[in-house]
Parts: sequence; structure tokens; C-alpha cells
Amino acid sequence: MNRVLYAMLAVLLGLSAARAAEVEVLKPKGNLEIKLGHPSSISFYDMPAVLTHERLNSNGWNVKSVEFTRTDLNVQALAQGTIQIANSQVMDPVRATQKGAKLAFLMENNGGEFVMIAKNEIKDCKETDGKRFAIHGEASTTSLAVKLWLLNDCKVKPNIMVIPGGENRIVAIQNNQIDATLVQLGDWLNLDAKAPGRYHIIKTGNLFNISGASFWANVDWLRKNEEVATAYLAELLKTFRMVHANPKLLEPMVAKHLPDMPKNIIAPAIKAYLEIVRAWPQNGGDTSILDDTVKFFTDNGELKTAVNTKELVDSKILAGALSKVGRIAGAR
Repeated sequence: MNRVLYAMLAVLLGLSAARAAEVEVLKPKGNLEIKLGHPSSISFYDMPAVLTHERLNSNGWNVKSVEFTRTDLNVQALAQGTIQIANSQVMDPVRATQKGAKLAFLMENNGGEFVMIAKNEIKDCKETDGKRFAIHGEASTTSLAVKLWLLNDCKVKPNIMVIPGGENRIVAIQNNQIDATLVQLGDWLNLDAKAPGRYHIIKTGNLFNISGASFWANVDWLRKNEEVATAYLAELLKTFRMVHANPKLLEPMVAKHLPDMPKNIIAPAIKAYLEIVRAWPQNGGDTSILDDTVKFFTDNGELKTAVNTKELVDSKILAGALSKVGRIAGAR
């Protein structure tokens, strides 16, 4: 069947992930050089984007991942146009827009994935009082959320330490340099496999529902490169669908880019991200992660000026991407 016609049928009828992953996205005209920013080193949730870049670069694109040591540096580079798109938690882009940066929310990458972990002798959040507690950075979404939660809900004041990078915080807790921290689910699974029974997850309720990541773009670049941006998002969606249809596709990518992860937990970790974290939504997800994060930090007094989240969303690019690859019936 003609691939263009196939894509049109996908839009009209809705297709399974396996069938939709076969749709070819035509290469757009324009400058195919894109830099995607990451707030830390390449993580588990980045794997579909990395897989997408390998495919695109073999087809004449020039897409690169740029890793930053702090979440705010990632968004600062996006605002300055040093990178064109960023995979980011919500608070840094929102803060930047309040200072005049022209940034737009494009689509979701994954839902909340962070967990609080501690040595076994620390039973709950109240026992973190005075203990060495590591965060990624003072201003990052999850770090700020957990500091507020510990102070306001648990009524404790841990000794807060900044250690950028979840993999570095894992090393720190293993070396007895910290007592508790927050990490991505992939980091926790890695630690638990290497040191089973030595650490545990501390219950935090729904605190980390806002800890997911989303794709943001520089608006000036977006307006000049809509066709390229639309095709790039379509390619990301195609990869998301490929992974949902066949999770094994990610296994060699994880082994290559996260070599410290034990091989026997790679498949379970992918399954956890698909089913628990709700990562890599096949239709691009929704804007609830943006709305919920803004509400949380407004209610906690961290956002002093009202934020209209609808003004931060560029729905045109995702709609265009979905017109190219079709919409998966019954999926997010």
C-alpha cells in the first residue's frame, strides 16, 4: 500500500502501535540540524530519543544530544537558541518564560518517575531530619518539590546536599556519603539490582506525579522551522510506537548508553517505564503534567505570578506530527 495513503488511513481509522510504527515520515525541506538538550547525562527515559537520532542521522539529518550538568542550564541554552529543543521537567521552562524567554511546550515524554530512597535504617520521611539528603539542584522541579514536602508535610530539616546526576547520587549513597536522596526509577532499579535489600523506597504519596519530562522548543526557531519540527516530533512518536510494539528494541540501546545497568534488569526496567511511568505516550500525551506542576508550585507559593499554561502550549506542531503518523486508538 502506498505509504502516504497508509498514513492517511492511520489518521482516519486509528491503528495499532505495530502497524503505525511502519508509517514512513517523509524527510522535510529545510535545515535538518537539531540539538536536543538534556538536564543531566543521558538517562533511561531518553532512550527512544537517542534511538530516533540514530535513525534520523542515517537518513541525512544532523541531530545531536547535548548534556547539561544542571536543569537550568538546559533551559537557559534553549532560551538563547544554543539548542533548539529540550527534554525537561516543567519548572525551569516556566520560570524562564516568566523572565521573558519565548519557549513552547510541545508534547510529553514521560510521566512521574522519581522516587525517594534511603538506607534501610531510615524508615520514613520523618527520620530524614538532620540526615544527609542529596538533590539534583536547588531549582530543579523534583528537588524543589521534595524540599517543600519535607519541610511542610514531614516537618523535618535534612542536611540538603547538591549532587547533580542521579547516577552520581547512587554512587554517593553506596559510598555512605549521603543517607537519602531522590532518583529516577531507572536509577533505583539499577541500585536495587546491585545491592539488593540494602536500600528502600520511602513513601511520598503523589508528590512525584509532577516529576515527568516533556519536550520544549525555542519559539523563534519553531516559527522558522515548523516543517522540520513537525517531522522531528513525528519521528519521535514513531519511535515511541516502535517501543510499545516491541520493547526489546530498546534493550541494546540501554546496554550501549547505560553500561552500568545490569543486563538482567533492562527488560523489566523498560516494562516498568511503559506500564508504571507511562513513558513515551504514543499520541504525545497531554498537558496535565504542565497544569499539575504549575498548580503545585503556585499553591506552595513558589510561583508568585499567575501562569496561564494554555499560553505555553504549541499544539500545532503535535497536531501536524499526528497528521503524518496517525493517531493510535485508545492510547495517550
